[in-house]
Amino acid sequence: MNLKMPDLSTTGSPIKVIRWLIEVGDLVERGQAVLEVETDKAAMEVEALGSGTLLQQLVPVGSDASAGDLLAVIGEAQTASTGSDDRNGAAATNYHRDFLLGLYERMLLIRQFEDRVKALFLEGVMPGTIHQCQGQEGTAVGVCAALRPNDFITSTFRGHGHALAKGLTVQEMLDELFGAVTGCCKGKGGSMHMGNPAKGMIPGIAIVAGGIPVATGMALAFKLRKTKEIVACFFGDGAVAEGAFHEALNMAALWSLPVLFVCENNLYGASTRIDEVMKNTRVSDRAASYGFRGETVDGNDVLAVYDAATRAAEECRAGRGPVLLELQTYRRTGHSRRDPCHYQPKEERAAWSANDPITRFAQALLVGGNADLDDLERIQKKIDDEIERAVEKAKLAPKPALDDLLTDVYAS
Repeated sequence: MNLKMPDLSTTGSPIKVIRWLIEVGDLVERGQAVLEVETDKAAMEVEALGSGTLLQQLVPVGSDASAGDLLAVIGEAQTASTGSDDRNGAAATNYHRDFLLGLYERMLLIRQFEDRVKALFLEGVMPGTIHQCQGQEGTAVGVCAALRPNDFITSTFRGHGHALAKGLTVQEMLDELFGAVTGCCKGKGGSMHMGNPAKGMIPGIAIVAGGIPVATGMALAFKLRKTKEIVACFFGDGAVAEGAFHEALNMAALWSLPVLFVCENNLYGASTRIDEVMKNTRVSDRAASYGFRGETVDGNDVLAVYDAATRAAEECRAGRGPVLLELQTYRRTGHSRRDPCHYQPKEERAAWSANDPITRFAQALLVGGNADLDDLERIQKKIDDEIERAVEKAKLAPKPALDDLLTDVYAS
């Protein structure tokens, strides 16, 4: 349950947090005073609207907040932890069944799409190359589910999952992969530059860390325009070593920009393990050095990702951003289609396979009574049929003409 600032000021002026009356981890009863605030007229208390455990305080003492801003997160004690099916199942009871099934369907769509695309490349019927995200579906779906339709994302060369999570269709993406003019980038972007600005995703940037300063610039534009849009910037743990990462985070911090930095930490930058290039492997700790909040989340728990992204998005919208989310996950495929992935130890792969985000969430849905096996089978058949229809249509989609070589080309 989210505790938001009520409309206490008659003049619309900011409301200052004076004192927290309970600490993180304390039990809260409905109607209990949680914090004390001060308006332009008087000091008063803000009460909890439900019972549970205080999981997070989002506005420090001495800071201002406006009506509707997120102040704290109150939930069941189990939701404070990550990494177990029990947590996933407990959290699932707090959401509508249709929302939960939607998350599952979107994750499964990404997995099935990636597996089908891999087969098409192995068959030699699809041009170019691919960098896939099997195993990381919870990060893309959890973050994008927390965004509004007019929010934007930036992506990388491993962007199929981000695109599907943000609302791009299977058809426009397969058309793009086959190089057709009906593709989301008119056949000119391919796998490594997937995107559709009309749906809130600029084409992916293949340069490692290249999208991070772009996202910061977009967030600056949103702030100057005084809109409530935010941008979520996806990147991998390998990008953290790039100068662009540090420069962009510093700028975003200085100007309190509405950008959500999302590090999908899958432990490997290409074939190099993170502990071989970083003394401090907790990526979220980098945020503190620039003066803003960082958080490490179990990236294979889609609801934990959704909860964390929702809190972070509200902070950004309220002018308290940026936020750095480190989502711990694992890719079950090679860096690219030519990578056999021998550098990943068998024991490590087995452990992460047992923590697969889709299998884990499916079990939580079944245990929580939000789905039965017929529901899951129906969703899988629906996805399989959609993908196969799109594949056959994409194979016949029109290719660009020679004159198209000079369209959509810009020179400075």
